[in-house]
Amino acid sequence: MDLKTDYMGLELKNPLVVSSSPLSMNTDNLRAYESHGASAAVLRSLYEEQIVSEMEGKLDQEDMYFWYPEAADHVRNISKGQILRPYLNYIEKAKNEVSIPIIASINCHRTGSWVSFAREIEKAGADAIELNVSTHLPHDSTTEARDFEKAIMDVVSEVKKQVSIPVSVKIGPYFTNIIAMARGLEKAGADSLVVFNRYYRPDIDIEQLEVTSENYLSSPGELSQSLRWVGVLSQQVKCDLAANTGVHDYEGVVKQLLAGATVTQFCSVLYIQGLAYITTMLEDLKWWMKQKRFSSVEDFRGKMVDDRLNTAQFEQVHFVRKNVRMFD
Repeated sequence: MDLKTDYMGLELKNPLVVSSSPLSMNTDNLRAYESHGASAAVLRSLYEEQIVSEMEGKLDQEDMYFWYPEAADHVRNISKGQILRPYLNYIEKAKNEVSIPIIASINCHRTGSWVSFAREIEKAGADAIELNVSTHLPHDSTTEARDFEKAIMDVVSEVKKQVSIPVSVKIGPYFTNIIAMARGLEKAGADSLVVFNRYYRPDIDIEQLEVTSENYLSSPGELSQSLRWVGVLSQQVKCDLAANTGVHDYEGVVKQLLAGATVTQFCSVLYIQGLAYITTMLEDLKWWMKQKRFSSVEDFRGKMVDDRLNTAQFEQVHFVRKNVRMFD
């Protein structure tokens, strides 16, 4: 059974990629990823602000005002010491200890001096870079949508000038026209789009009257949003697509591949089920393929968007039930 997948020019043994999280900053975990069958791993992100802080010796307090408290504290604390060299050292160590591709990650939203650090990431041995370009939403009434979108495209374009390794772009769903944005990012040089980033989700404790953020893990019910747009974008762009958020089992993997995803990324399920669950997902995927008599992933990738009728179902917005009479 052939599970091999070509993702951004990287030959992966299967479409199961572990997404960015603190789990990936431990080489024991990376070795576990590999032994349990994952095909690649995305490292925890560096913040653009962390890079600038170390390179220029300052933090942009205006930007940090709009962060949630945990993120601001994280950057302040970790930026008190050196972070860039340890990050590069970790990439080198990871490449020596595992054979699966290692993808570095940077949270960013604008160009600047930090962009040159992408070269150092490549020199350290990273197989690719994932740019998380949706770190915060526009927070003032004067920012035009086209200006916000252009800034993101400029980031991709400038990073691509710095490196020869592939660059993926992790986006959020909050664009007026996701298809136009996706095409713009592809034109700027994106080798892949990761659909979608899962944002910080505030809640309110009505007993303590406090803003909380306990729902930091995704659930299988969140799959449908990325599934819809993978299905649409797979027919609109030529770059690879990585489906992210809501993938918790082999069914989520299969659905995203049927919609046209190149790979699937997952993380929350590993916090819930443990790292060994990667093996379960992989074996369940093989079982499903055997039941459906598919000998390779390519046999069914995009099968549900291979004609206009199927694609239209991903574009549909309102519920329409068949054989329901409007009037008696």
